[in-house]
Amino acid sequence: MFSKLVNYAVRILMIILGLVLIIWGILYKENLQDSTLVIVMGIVVTLFGVYRLIMYRTQLERYNFNLNEDDDEK
Repeated sequence: MFSKLVNYAVRILMIILGLVLIIWGILYKENLQDSTLVIVMGIVVTLFGVYRLIMYRTQLERYNFNLNEDDDEK
């Protein structure tokens, strides 16, 4: 149970970090040397966090399905 919580927390923190980078790049556009890079990195980190979250959910569902299938065979 604790590992599920940690997995979700890390993936959600990645998404939040990406959103913070995007907002920071937009708000401080004139103070940054290359705000486009910060915004693009924020988009990449956000999308990667969403991808990891979706993949983790899919793997959990597949694992639970296999456990239930094994129980039915016994």
